[in-house]
Amino acid sequence: MLIRIATILATAAIAALALSGPGTRWSWWDYRVGLLLFAVAGLVGLLAAVTGFLARRSASPNSQAARLADLAIVMGLVSFGIPLYGIMTARGVPPIHDITTSLEDPPHFRAALTARGSGSNPAPDTFAPDVAQKHRAGYATLQPLVLPLNPDQTLDRAVEVARSLRWKVLAVDRTARTVEATATTAWFGFRDDVVVRIRPVPGGSRVDVRSTSRVGRSDAGVNANRIRRFLRLMQPTR
Repeated sequence: MLIRIATILATAAIAALALSGPGTRWSWWDYRVGLLLFAVAGLVGLLAAVTGFLARRSASPNSQAARLADLAIVMGLVSFGIPLYGIMTARGVPPIHDITTSLEDPPHFRAALTARGSGSNPAPDTFAPDVAQKHRAGYATLQPLVLPLNPDQTLDRAVEVARSLRWKVLAVDRTARTVEATATTAWFGFRDDVVVRIRPVPGGSRVDVRSTSRVGRSDAGVNANRIRRFLRLMQPTR
């Protein structure tokens, strides 16, 4: 009996985990449903692992029941571990979703505002004081990049890097020297918008980046990681 329960729970957990992302990405349901499935997969996976462990203790060694119990334990731990990692990652960063290299003068979205639509998180030109405080506490090391390239060269490089990251480039403004693009997350398919701004400085160019999520309260650090990766790829190779 325990073997059957453990197997059913493990199968349900894996199914919930497997469907949580693709179902959200393909618009089968609202993103909140996808996140709920992700969390449910963790809880059911934990139950499957515990039930499998209990079933394993009563099963004969090297029997089919023992093998099924082992499988249920592995499936349960996987289903539990992945959401747990996501939760722990989210708890380790501020509960915000709009990240930039310049709080005092953040790059502004223009073309992306139309793409975001009315149902998305706002992307104001300035940061609210409480958001700015959380941003400073969590991302103090996120700074602009200065390159020994002229602004036009830097702009061209920014477009190239954005495309290499498979961002959808929405607009390139050569007068304002900005690039706006949309990045899509791997699992859930969340769309986040990015704006890159280049300004001339003595000896080269300064690159500022802003990345913000269209939905959700916390981004689990995704936007900051995206900015870091972009700036790393912007640096000239030696």
